[in-house]
Amino acid sequence: MLDYVEAKQLFVDCLTRDATAHETGRFADVGDGFDNLDGQLPRNHDAEFDKLFIALNFWDGWIDARNHDWRYYKGIGQADWPRLARSIASNLSQDREITDPLVLAHFDFRNRVESKGPIARLLDRILR
Repeated sequence: MLDYVEAKQLFVDCLTRDATAHETGRFADVGDGFDNLDGQLPRNHDAEFDKLFIALNFWDGWIDARNHDWRYYKGIGQADWPRLARSIASNLSQDREITDPLVLAHFDFRNRVESKGPIARLLDRILR
């Protein structure tokens, strides 16, 4: 398992690398290392990891968009992904929360209450 600092730096490195790959037309390279990083993230994490899971969801969405001709993410066009990735990488490198509204609308797992059942929603309210 990665600790927070190691995981954060890997996200910064990977998102920055993939932004460059995307901008130079090497779309197939976007996502290299995703499975490895995903597998090394702790699942019973402290709140500081939340921004890393937003970054993970974003990266997964970017890979998905690439695989589906840049569709399915309203408001995010093919050219937008590198800019959003660099914004996330910048936030992470400075240990700031991710604040881009487009990123949060699509990839902030904390806002996905509708996908949880009633018991999970109740537990979320109790545990917060």
